[in-house]
Amino acid sequence: LMLTLGALQMMLSSQTMYSTTDTLSRIQENGRFALDFIAKDVRMAGYFSDSLSNVFLHQNDCDGNPCTFNGGGTNSDQFAVLLDPENDLDCLGNNVGANDVIANVYFVNVQNQVSSLYCRSLNTTTNNWYSAAQPLVDGIENMQVLYGVADPADDYRVTQYVPEGDAEITNWANIGALKISLLVNNGQTTGSGDNLTRQFVLLDEALSFTDRHNRQVYTTTVTVNNIYYRDDALNL
Repeated sequence: LMLTLGALQMMLSSQTMYSTTDTLSRIQENGRFALDFIAKDVRMAGYFSDSLSNVFLHQNDCDGNPCTFNGGGTNSDQFAVLLDPENDLDCLGNNVGANDVIANVYFVNVQNQVSSLYCRSLNTTTNNWYSAAQPLVDGIENMQVLYGVADPADDYRVTQYVPEGDAEITNWANIGALKISLLVNNGQTTGSGDNLTRQFVLLDEALSFTDRHNRQVYTTTVTVNNIYYRDDALNL
């Protein structure tokens, strides 16, 4: 009987260890993939085949709503990267015209109880979407963004990071970097951890959850390279 109990305990311990390891691996994979998707696009923000005029789409072109906005409080932010993609593909792999300037719009959405990083691309000339929004990476629960305000008089050196709506952002063409923070889980509907209250800090926002989900915060700063190669003739 003692041998049976010991074997059962070892099996349960192994299952718990496997579940924990699998959860952490999924979280790390989701966080890495999501930041890779975003960072690749942000680095190319403002890339155009003939001229540079902006780096992020801010006005109300996304179904009558701002394409880039501060979610407010602990709600997720959204941002739209402007570029003429060199490979003529949008963020979902749809073909776009050779000289189309598009806005890849990144946001967090929940479907079937799973929170994911989504993207959708807008043709800025026709104001038509190339396709419906699709999830890029599951398990992304929250996204917070701060914008690096670059000073044109100081070789576009970023002097401060502020949220969308801050009075320091006077020209969206002069955003020189983004700080992006993601709250990531394993992409499943339920967690496998203990039912605990856990707190997380994403840039300028603090979030708290009481459930069984394990989560991690992934944060990066991405430079908008193209504003440093701006032609003075554009008078930006």
